[in-house]
Amino acid sequence: MVEGHYVYEHAFSYDMEVSHFDVSETGTMDFYSDGTALDSVRQVYHVTLADGDTVMWVYNYISPSRWRLEGDTLFFVGIKEGFRMEVVEGEATELTQKIANAYRSGIDYEYKFHLDTLTAEKLQWSFTYRDGHSDMWTFFRELKIEN
Repeated sequence: MVEGHYVYEHAFSYDMEVSHFDVSETGTMDFYSDGTALDSVRQVYHVTLADGDTVMWVYNYISPSRWRLEGDTLFFVGIKEGFRMEVVEGEATELTQKIANAYRSGIDYEYKFHLDTLTAEKLQWSFTYRDGHSDMWTFFRELKIEN
């Protein structure tokens, strides 16, 4: 059963506009039985700019989503209307807005993740990008204590 509250850490890097981005994220993912989900993440960006200077930004990333499981494929798509990505540490710049806009522009793309592992404690999925590189996310189920 996918439904539940999970915690996760993930890291990735990419290049954009002659700058290099190393990103680490720590977050929670809640999967609900009605097919909705909520991804809440603290993303830390370490950026090497074209001139060699480095900057750091921290974003608060909130993405309500929809999901469904068919066999070992987990379909996952963000809901653009509720998506937020805001700089909470570091100076907001034109580049920080371009980063957020890049996410926002593709948030409603439906990803097809391969479900690698699903146990009572762990959910792990992987994705292969168009350029052939793969990435993996590992989520650890956390019990929520209701008051």
